Amino acid sequence: MTETISTAAVPTTDLEEQVKRRIEQVVSNDPQLAALLPEDSVTEAVNEPDLPLVEVIRRLLEGYGDRPALGQRAFEFVTGDDGATVIALKPEYTTVSYRELWERAEAIAAAWHEQGIRDGDFVAQLGFTSTDFASLDVAGLRLGTVSVPLQTGASLQQRNAILEETRPAVFAASIEYLDAAVDSVLATPSVRLLSVFDYHAEVDSQREALEAVRARLESAGRTIVVEALAEALARGRDLPAAPLPSADPDALRLLIYTSGSTGTPKGAMYPQWLVANLWQKKWLTDDVIPSIGVNFMPMSHLAGRLTLMGTLSGGGTAYYIASSDLSTFFEDIALIRPSEVLFVPRVVEMVFQRFQAELDRSLAPGESNSEIAERIKVRIREQDFGGRVLSAGSGSAPLSPEMTEFMESLLQVPLRDGYGSTEAGGVWRDGVLQRPPVTDYKLVDVPELGYFTTDSPHPRGELRLKSETMFPGYYKRPETTADVFDDEGYYKTGDVVAELGPDHLKYLDRVKNVLKLAQGEFVAVSKLEAAYTGSPLVRQIFVYGNSERSFLLAVVVPTPEVLERYADSPDALKPLIQDSLQQVAKDAELQSYEIPRDFIVETVPFTVESGLLSDARKLLRPKLKDHYGERLEALYAELAESQNERLRQLAREAATRPVLETVTDAAAALLGASSSDLAPDVRFIDLGGDSLSALSYSELLRDIFEVDVPVGVINSVANDLAAIARHIEAQRTGAATQPTFASVHGKDATVITAGELTLDKFLDESLLKAAKDVQPATADVKTVLVTGGNGWLGRWLVLDWLERLAPNGGKVYALIRGADAEAARARLDAVYESGDPKLSAHYRQLAQQSLEVIAGDFGDQDLGLSQEVWQKLAKDVDLIVHSGALVNHVLPYSQLFGPNVAGTAEIIKLAISERLKPVTYLSTVGIADQIPVTEFEEDSDVRVMSAERQINDGYANGYGNSKWAGEVLLREAHDLAGLPVRVFRSDMILAHSDYHGQLNVTDVFTRSIQSLLLTGVAPASFYELDADGNRQRAHYDGVPGDFTAASITAIGGVNVVDGYRSFDVFNPHHDGVSMDTFVDWLIDAGYKIARIDDYDQWLARFELALKGLPEQQRQQSVLPLLKMYEKPQPAIDGSALPTAEFSRAVHEAKVGDSGEIPHVTKELILKYASDIQLLGLV
Repeated sequence: MTETISTAAVPTTDLEEQVKRRIEQVVSNDPQLAALLPEDSVTEAVNEPDLPLVEVIRRLLEGYGDRPALGQRAFEFVTGDDGATVIALKPEYTTVSYRELWERAEAIAAAWHEQGIRDGDFVAQLGFTSTDFASLDVAGLRLGTVSVPLQTGASLQQRNAILEETRPAVFAASIEYLDAAVDSVLATPSVRLLSVFDYHAEVDSQREALEAVRARLESAGRTIVVEALAEALARGRDLPAAPLPSADPDALRLLIYTSGSTGTPKGAMYPQWLVANLWQKKWLTDDVIPSIGVNFMPMSHLAGRLTLMGTLSGGGTAYYIASSDLSTFFEDIALIRPSEVLFVPRVVEMVFQRFQAELDRSLAPGESNSEIAERIKVRIREQDFGGRVLSAGSGSAPLSPEMTEFMESLLQVPLRDGYGSTEAGGVWRDGVLQRPPVTDYKLVDVPELGYFTTDSPHPRGELRLKSETMFPGYYKRPETTADVFDDEGYYKTGDVVAELGPDHLKYLDRVKNVLKLAQGEFVAVSKLEAAYTGSPLVRQIFVYGNSERSFLLAVVVPTPEVLERYADSPDALKPLIQDSLQQVAKDAELQSYEIPRDFIVETVPFTVESGLLSDARKLLRPKLKDHYGERLEALYAELAESQNERLRQLAREAATRPVLETVTDAAAALLGASSSDLAPDVRFIDLGGDSLSALSYSELLRDIFEVDVPVGVINSVANDLAAIARHIEAQRTGAATQPTFASVHGKDATVITAGELTLDKFLDESLLKAAKDVQPATADVKTVLVTGGNGWLGRWLVLDWLERLAPNGGKVYALIRGADAEAARARLDAVYESGDPKLSAHYRQLAQQSLEVIAGDFGDQDLGLSQEVWQKLAKDVDLIVHSGALVNHVLPYSQLFGPNVAGTAEIIKLAISERLKPVTYLSTVGIADQIPVTEFEEDSDVRVMSAERQINDGYANGYGNSKWAGEVLLREAHDLAGLPVRVFRSDMILAHSDYHGQLNVTDVFTRSIQSLLLTGVAPASFYELDADGNRQRAHYDGVPGDFTAASITAIGGVNVVDGYRSFDVFNPHHDGVSMDTFVDWLIDAGYKIARIDDYDQWLARFELALKGLPEQQRQQSVLPLLKMYEKPQPAIDGSALPTAEFSRAVHEAKVGDSGEIPHVTKELILKYASDIQLLGLV
């Protein structure tokens, strides 16, 4: 079982120095603390090598002799309203000295020995931590018994299973848990003595309870000695001392059973040498601090024992909270005035809620919230905690960064970041591995959750370690013990960590606390729970989900103050909690899938008594799942049916409701939002919609309205929900006359032909007729229209044309999507702001002279322009560079038809109006995927070379078909009117050679390099291996973006007045420079990338690692395009397609420094890596 003590960052030097000064100041002015400083002579005596455990304890307790060791709340006996004698707590503490503790232990050991209890017998313990509990625990060590502390919140079945396994001779129970103890004793024949502690015969109810137990045992025929601990003490003081136990260091002395939070409890064995270590070491701090500790954590939990023994090992005083339910916590701690506190998250929540409630009551006009908050923190620090806390930590479960920050600001001390486990003891402190006791460690891949030691920027995996304090195993569980050690003897912690540096680790989560949702996202539920308990409305939360669902649910227990405030209006509470969770998620930068979509409001807190919390007040997930699972699954079903009904209702009512209402409701239903939260001016992409959810939305709207609503319309930056509604209205009323996929090819076509793509299906007959006699093109190009100027290649084409035209007073029109010209201009300007001031300044200087940005959309009729602007372009433009397209390798042809096919027809319409305007058209190598290599010719008629195309789900099938269709239409226009056309079919357009930060972050190459850097894994080869299994020479067809733009401008825009030419813009060199080479270069440069020999294993691991990335990185990775890597590529050294025409044209136009197509260089690939880091993509 793992203990996690905070996850705060390493404290700042300033805070550490402040604490050191404070320690000196407080100790010098506080006689009580000064008297509790550790003594070197005692420390040295206790830590002498090879001391038997009993001798360690004796030296410690006798060494500090008359110092106060244990503090218990003082009380008196009073008469209650019913006339019975009860206990009333007094506002003070009484203490037991170290010497008295040892004497108590000697007496109890003598009494038990006289009753036949021997070295090696087992003693079950059940109760809240107290002076009596500590006394009988030390007594057991003195006698040589094996302590078996039981969790008070465990079920009878769990307790009895442990008792059956351990067969204790003694059952020690506090009076509070006596009935539960007897239930177990009756089922445990080995018990000969029932020792009752924290018992006061003067209290009527306690005396009656003890008498009832004796009668119950007698009636059951059990001959068991029932004795109050006080009676044993009195008896034992007059008896001879018990013999010393075995000094064998391996003799068993303690079993700590796991909480069962992940399954059946199992007992971690603590032999004498390991228990001695607990008495000798102080774990969380090396500071010499006089220790006044607060004890409330159970002795069945390692943290409870560390708190007690850590205080005693330094000569301090361990004070106990008086009530097991912690109801007196703040009253007690104000009396104790501790110097050290080890918190658990539940107690931190109590402190925060106390602060929040006081803040809510104190809000007043004229004073800032921060001033009031600071005043309250000072009061809590000085009064509630006594003003002398010098050291603090948080244990048993992760604490959110927000709560950590709150506690540090409250206490003005760093909250120690420690990590350890019941099995391994202390492991690290403040993120730094503790050597000793740790002797070695390693991280191991957790592929099913996407954690790998090759992850970047830090290795991640399950922590495995070896330690001097490693437990020897689980009691009577050899198979289980074997399972938690690997073949090399490392203990499997079950915890995922990141290695920030050598011996510097960061806890991420428990392997078993990570959920995988239906869409592949990994969710660390304990971290989410820690974050959400930072809400001022949330007392407790249990986050729930499974791999069959794409979203989370939760059970939320509101704070008592909130429940009281909304007792009369419970329906108003849930929306407030939802808003609060949303705010927490926003502040913590959580992903949308990490926010519970719905939750159950539970008014009864999770408690130890209900079996939903462990003794350490950790959530018991199996129990919570058993308790709430059926209701949560019903809530999932209810939400699914509600969504389906909403969609059915939308379809039924679409004819009678306003289109905008239906569009809004459909978006809300699809994304699981409330319609009231969606305004008409919100864009689908701003709601978190990506291309796949936009495709679902497109299909949903088509089913409802029976009209096409392309993804391009939905995801357009210029289109909000109102614009989508207008598009639908235009389609329904017939106002929209643009052709669609269905009208050109047929609704369910799976094969499309060039013969179907005729201009008369797109353009008016009168325009086509007039085009035959339109004025010819001019060779003197002064005005150029560029579409897609904010795209990857488009930006370089705009810049290249500005550089050509600005010196001669020419002009560049850039058609950019946007709500207006100002918004469109801002979108274009933004692409040149990559962090390279040279590029930004160069662009702005040229743009000021010669650029005009026009807000429009080539996918709309008349390019989305007014008639006035359209006519102006028809008259003024000399050349059109159509680089714009909806580039998406996932969407089908039908979704790309509007922007990429009908949009090209709109470009043709402008090109043949008023006078011919040569068209430079950017196509893709993707058109070649359905043409046999032997039949593919660079400059032949595409209508003949590829007369028909298949529609399928192959990689980029839709995009390749849409660009092919554009080529067909341009061929038609050339035949009709002699339209001059230059087609450029690019393969991969790489980064700019010089400008920093200029990457096409959405293309498959950038995604691939980013993904290799993030995952740190690559195949032995991306290509097919030879017959001997060796890597083969291969080639990557990539051309830098700046050279590509320069080539297109020089070849496609200079002296083009007639003809139709096609060029394959590839890198044709037989140079052996391939994806494998790029990985070589990255590794040589120091990037951590491990190669995996088996391609399928690499792919599976690569995919898992990508799915485990944070949402933003995952979306930017190659994961959406992973289909292209489903098998190794053929190893071809050189271009698979002809490039003679392009090579000749580059040479004739003298493009670049040498008039030759460049190779891909190591410098460019390393620039990719640095640019990816510059842009924050890794």
